[in-house]
Amino acid sequence: MTQLWVQAIVDLLVSFAALRLGLWLTLELPAGLGWWRRPPELMLQLLMASLGTVATVIVVRQSTRYDLVGLVTTSAVLTAVLGLAAQETLKDLFAGLELQLGDDFGVGDWLELSDGVQGVVESITWRDTKLRTMDGCRLIVPNSKITAEVINNRSARGIASNRFEIGLDYSFPPAQARQLLEGVLRKHPLVLQNPPPRVRLKNFGESAIYYDLHVWQKQANLQAVLDLRSDIQEQLWYVLERAGQSIPYPIYELQPRRRSVASQQLDNEFSSLKLNDESIFSVLTPNQIQQLFEESSSLRFGPGELIVCEGDSGDSLYIIMSGNVEVTKNFGRPDQCSLVQLGTGDFFGEMTLLLDTPRSATVQSLEECQLLEVNRDCLRSLLDENPTLLERLAAQVQSRQSELEQLRLGEEAGSPDGLLKRMRRLFKAITIGKN
Repeated sequence: MTQLWVQAIVDLLVSFAALRLGLWLTLELPAGLGWWRRPPELMLQLLMASLGTVATVIVVRQSTRYDLVGLVTTSAVLTAVLGLAAQETLKDLFAGLELQLGDDFGVGDWLELSDGVQGVVESITWRDTKLRTMDGCRLIVPNSKITAEVINNRSARGIASNRFEIGLDYSFPPAQARQLLEGVLRKHPLVLQNPPPRVRLKNFGESAIYYDLHVWQKQANLQAVLDLRSDIQEQLWYVLERAGQSIPYPIYELQPRRRSVASQQLDNEFSSLKLNDESIFSVLTPNQIQQLFEESSSLRFGPGELIVCEGDSGDSLYIIMSGNVEVTKNFGRPDQCSLVQLGTGDFFGEMTLLLDTPRSATVQSLEECQLLEVNRDCLRSLLDENPTLLERLAAQVQSRQSELEQLRLGEEAGSPDGLLKRMRRLFKAITIGKN
C-alpha cells in the first residue's frame, strides 16, 4: 500500500512539472517573444491550480484506486460550509482576476480611490491590491472593493497631471499676471512642454484674483506632484517680488475713496500730450488739460476686447493712453476689413461724439490698453473756453470722412465749414438742454 502512495506522489510531481512546462511553452514563452501580451500572474496560478487538481484526481484514482471525486460529492454538508466560508474570498479572487485581465491599471500606476485615498500600485494578488502611500505606508485594499469603487488612474497617460491655484492682487492686470505665470511654468525643467502648461483665470475672490495652473510631469506619484508644486510656488514668490507684486491676504480697511496710483500715472501721461504740436489737444492750457482729465473716465481693456461696435450709438470719444487697437469695418460680408491700427496718443470715436451719428467702425484692443473716455458734457465746457479746439476737431473729422469716402464705406464728405456748423449746432443744442 505504501508503495502505491509513493508511486502516486512521484506521478503527481511529474504531472505538475509537465503542466508547468506546458504553460510556459504555450503562454509565457510566446509573450516573451512579443507575440501577445503576457497573461496575468493570477491567471497562470489559477490555471496551474485547476489543472493540478484534475491531474491529482486522475493520478490518485489510477495509482491507488481511490475516488477523490466521490468523496467530495458525497460530503454535501462540508461543501456547503466551505462555500459559505469562502464567499468573500471568492469575490476577491474573481475581482483580482478581472483586474489582472483588464488594462485599467497595473503595477506602478498612481491610483486615487473615491474616498480620497491615493497611492502607487505595488502588486495585485488573488486577494487584494497593495498601494504605497505618500507616507511610505502600505495600504492593502480588497480586490472586491477596488472593482466596486470609482477609481481615478492619475498616471494612465504615462505622465501625471499637476493642477493647483494661486491668488494674485487685484492691482496686477490679468493679462500681465497670466504672462508672468506662464513664463515661470515654461522655464521649469520638470514641467513638460507637451502637453503645454496652461494658466486660466479661475474666479474673482474677496481679496485676490485666482488663477488655475495646470502642468504635466513625468513622475506619476503624489510625492513628485507635491514636490513640483512646492518648487513652482516657491519660484513664483521670488518672481512676484522682483515684479513688485505679492500674494495678497484678506485685509479690511475703511478709508476715503481716492485715485489709484495708475490714475495718477495716467495724469502725467495725459499732461504730456500738450507738448505734442500734432495733437489736437496741444491748444489746451495746462489747467484745461487737467480739467479734461478730471472730468473724463479712465478705462482699461484686456487683449481682444471690443471697445466700440460699428452701428452702435454713443456720446464719447476715446484717447489711447497706452496700448494698441485695431479699427475694422464691415463691407456687407460676415468678415471685417482691417482699416488701421492706432497707438498711444491717437484717438477715435470723434465722429459719433461731434456729429451724433452711429459708430462708423468697430474698434478692438490688440493688447492691454488704457483709454481715456471723453463725453460731450466734458468737451462742451472746454469748447466754450477754447473755440480753436472745435476747429481742430472739425478738421480731424473732415480728414477721416475723406478716408471713408476713398474706401467707399461712408457718406459723402462735406466741407470743413459745413462740419463746423453741424458740430456747433449739436453743442448748442446740448447747452440749451442743460439750461
